[in-house]
Amino acid sequence: MFERRAPEQFDTLPEIPEPCENPNLAGHAAIADRLAAAYRAGKLPHGLLFVGPPGIGKATLAFRLAVHVLAHPDPATAPGRLAAPDRAGQTARLVAQGAHPAVLHLTRPYADKEKRFKTMITVDEVRRVNRFLSLTAHDGSHRFVIVDPVDDMNANAANALLKNLEEPPARTVFVLIAQSAGRLLPTIRSRCQVMRFQPLDDDALLAALEGAGADLPQDPAARRALAGRSLGSARNAILLTQYGGLEIAAESEALLSTGRFDIVRAQRLADALTGRDKAVQFTIFNRHLFDLVAARAAAAAEAGDVAAAAHAARLCETLTESVRQAETYNLDRRQHVVGTLQTLHAAFAGRPAN
Repeated sequence: MFERRAPEQFDTLPEIPEPCENPNLAGHAAIADRLAAAYRAGKLPHGLLFVGPPGIGKATLAFRLAVHVLAHPDPATAPGRLAAPDRAGQTARLVAQGAHPAVLHLTRPYADKEKRFKTMITVDEVRRVNRFLSLTAHDGSHRFVIVDPVDDMNANAANALLKNLEEPPARTVFVLIAQSAGRLLPTIRSRCQVMRFQPLDDDALLAALEGAGADLPQDPAARRALAGRSLGSARNAILLTQYGGLEIAAESEALLSTGRFDIVRAQRLADALTGRDKAVQFTIFNRHLFDLVAARAAAAAEAGDVAAAAHAARLCETLTESVRQAETYNLDRRQHVVGTLQTLHAAFAGRPAN
């Protein structure tokens, strides 16, 4: 039976390991080997920017790198590959618990007053870096600051982080995890070595899901279909199979493809997504619609339709801001669902929303 060691995060899924405690890394062998070789040669960059879609193993690799370096403080004698961490070992155990003195993990903090996770990484979180770096390094070894996702920083937090990146102490490694490098300050990008992660292929995806203990369909055809809809993301696959994601996607797409917007049907879907304990389903809905619009933007750009690509890109920004406001100000989520569907239905039909 799975026993969680890691502190709960804003995107924690029940019975699924957090990246810091996940011993299984599927795919990305070339990047992992490159990092292992750089450390062994004493050339590990002080700033790393891992870029790629969510749920493909970027954070898992970041923590594996940290455990590897901390478990082998002498680069010259370190293994040439990033082996799976020994979960029973002290280093891996402390990192998994968020208690290792040489690893600082920054993510969206929990707000005790509001009883929920914040929607952004704030400047107060980034100020923890100064306190962390002011302490003497554990056993004189490397220190790691892992920011996940760095996309979630507000402007003040980004500027505060930049100051740390400009003059990092020796043997300090910043690993910034992002879905889109374009959302970061150019000055942050320029101070990091960018590593681009690709979606997992079908074999790596299924291996990641099996390693996480996810409930997979037994039928081979169903597995292939799941892999196809997951877009190479293990997290997507888990949401699709265990939280009604397939049904949410199908109903959302059906509503957007009708000739006339069906307000009653949209309200029924909103009821299903915004009841008690439906936070994951609400997130799946928003993520799926964002992916639909992003796919349209990419297709339009590839076809050379600059106006359509720009329009779809603006829709992506509108969706992101709408979700942020709904979560930040605790707005009516039911109204958000219906309004978002109505806006996209009108946009996809080439008409302005009412």
